[in-house]
Amino acid sequence: MKTASPELIALLDAQQFLMADLYTLSVATGGVYRFTNYDVPLTVAGQIYVADGLIITRSEIRQSIGVEVDSLSVEIMATNTEALAGVPFMQLLHNGGLDGARLRLDRVFMDDSTPTDTSAGVITLFEGRVAEQEFSRYEARLSVLSDLELLDVQIPRNVYQPGCLNVLYDGGCGLSRTAFMATASAAEGSTIRQINCSLDQPAGYFTQGVAEFLTGANAGVRRTIRRHDSGSLLLSLSLRTPPAVGDQLRIYAGCDKTKATCLGRFNNLARFRGFPFVPVPETAV
Repeated sequence: MKTASPELIALLDAQQFLMADLYTLSVATGGVYRFTNYDVPLTVAGQIYVADGLIITRSEIRQSIGVEVDSLSVEIMATNTEALAGVPFMQLLHNGGLDGARLRLDRVFMDDSTPTDTSAGVITLFEGRVAEQEFSRYEARLSVLSDLELLDVQIPRNVYQPGCLNVLYDGGCGLSRTAFMATASAAEGSTIRQINCSLDQPAGYFTQGVAEFLTGANAGVRRTIRRHDSGSLLLSLSLRTPPAVGDQLRIYAGCDKTKATCLGRFNNLARFRGFPFVPVPETAV
């Protein structure tokens, strides 16, 4: 059931009113961006929703009673001049900048005599996680799934397998991500696939970890590290733009889910949830 303020209920009882959609995009790196399909920017609860820049349209919303994963389709038009965190939107999308992002759709109502007065409040129509992404040069199509998708998990949750069941740095793992983080800068010879940098950790320490760019054309981009060699990182997915010398990045250690890595690299054997001594199915007991 959706709730509304007394002011909003009174406004909806009036014969004429205006309304606009509000989009709040929260990316995994911590940035929050707000847009509206209204003709002018709107200030709602102290937050500014911009009206220029990205052109956003959406599909209709269907609501039902019961446990069902709802979805919202969003189309975004953008040119090279529209940027988030200083990176052109389409480039950010290509670099995986919306992986794990969340989108909330609200609707605000206003009296037609005061077309920018949003004091009556808003109603939240939809909220979820950005799932599928398709894009061309100037257009992107996003599929947003409601949080009920999180219920679509494997049952039973705990299974017997050699590798650890925890996700690195989650609540079950218990490790702090910052405790196994290093900072570095791109060195000469770096490419869209290989980052040359100086690290104190031994080769292999950051394999299957994550590299996050902080400055330069790739700011905000995260990439999984396929292999960590002495003095270089091989990325699993290429960057769109080669990093410049001196571009700063954060690097987080990775884990291959084995008992040896849990003990030797992280000293976290007490939380290891793998079963490396379980016989293979073909073993006769």
